[in-house]
Amino acid sequence: MKTMEFREFKDKLFKAAREAGFTDFEVYYALGESFKVTVYQKEIDNYSVNVTKGLGFRGIYNGRMGYAYTEILDEESVNLLVKNAKTNAIVKDNDDLEVIYRGDDKYIDINCFNEELPKVGENEKIRLALEMETMALEKDKRVKDIKYCGIQSFEGNINIVNSKGLDLSHRANGIYAVLIPVVQDGDRATTSVAFKSSRNINDIKVEDLVNEAVEKALAYIGAGVVKTGKYKVVLNNEVASDLLETYADIFSADKVQKGMSLLKNKTGKIVGSKTLTIIDDPLLENGMASTPFDGEGVACHTKEIVREGQLVTLLHNLRTALKDGVKSTGNASRPSYSSTIDISPTNFYVKAGELDLEELLRKMQNGLLITELQGLHSGANTISGDFSLAAKGFEILNGEISRPIEQITIAGNFYQLMLDIEEVGNDIKFGIPSGGGCFGSPSLLIRELSVAG
Repeated sequence: MKTMEFREFKDKLFKAAREAGFTDFEVYYALGESFKVTVYQKEIDNYSVNVTKGLGFRGIYNGRMGYAYTEILDEESVNLLVKNAKTNAIVKDNDDLEVIYRGDDKYIDINCFNEELPKVGENEKIRLALEMETMALEKDKRVKDIKYCGIQSFEGNINIVNSKGLDLSHRANGIYAVLIPVVQDGDRATTSVAFKSSRNINDIKVEDLVNEAVEKALAYIGAGVVKTGKYKVVLNNEVASDLLETYADIFSADKVQKGMSLLKNKTGKIVGSKTLTIIDDPLLENGMASTPFDGEGVACHTKEIVREGQLVTLLHNLRTALKDGVKSTGNASRPSYSSTIDISPTNFYVKAGELDLEELLRKMQNGLLITELQGLHSGANTISGDFSLAAKGFEILNGEISRPIEQITIAGNFYQLMLDIEEVGNDIKFGIPSGGGCFGSPSLLIRELSVAG
């Protein structure tokens, strides 16, 4: 059957939806392309190019929202989408009110697409990956292997068009590199991770990544354990960012309404120390999760979620906002055309303080600098906030690094940790972007955590 262009398909779909009895309806059309290469022992280990294209349809039938999606834009898909969305609306057992959004008066114009990046050929990306592996192996004779060495790039375009006159489009692209060398010390091996993401391939500086990854791994040589007890702790920027990402869902209004977050009835109340401010910034310049509008077409804006310890707002989409009697914060997410509406942060980060890492360590005097965590998916309870995680880092004596440590476990509770932040560093760093946002944090000085050696 003959396929159609998006606009022609949309017009036929809207006509069919109206005739079928839908009162309001919307299409979410997404085009995406990604490239990934990993290398091992000077050869390509994994290589993939993925192209995705699809259209999600949702509409209100008898007061309830129904969803359906297709990857083919033809006459048969028009009928199937209407039929499936209608069935979905009828059988739906959720009484939450969902709406199709009319749109805002103004959308901030932000550029998230580098026109030069698509001109970078696959051979150039493969060359970068091979060069990164070679340089890492030659950097130090104790580098015996490379656990992971890869380059990945992506670009995508989305359109949201609905029966209330909303017609929005946005496109974005990016590239990132990850390197994990293996350093051998006698019969003990250690690893470390270095990564970089950007919209400009010139920001992927291979030598800098190699130096960072290898020097970090070498620093763990001779690592020991510490006695079990309670310690003052500095979480470095990468560890703090990982923890924030793991527990970001506690700020989702949907999780709060479902009883899966302890922040219920805490808006306006103190949930963190005076030094803690958490920001969600969809308009962040060069932010890897920046966007002018959310998955429902609500205009995005920069906002403080926690301001100097006080919970200012939860993250809302239109459904949760209606339920709580507030305005949407523009955090509706729709990871793909086949997804229903959810909630996610955009560029979500802890606001930087004034002290650099060395000054944080001097302020702590004696304690632990934690630089890596493991088991975040299995050792962190995102409902209670409890965590017990394998970690490594350095013992700090008199404000200076004394020795590397590993095979320890740090345990605590994220809600309590927010209250126990004594100082925030100035070394903010963002992680690799994911479908759920991009997370960043400076290093954090924590009053106390339990540590098992």
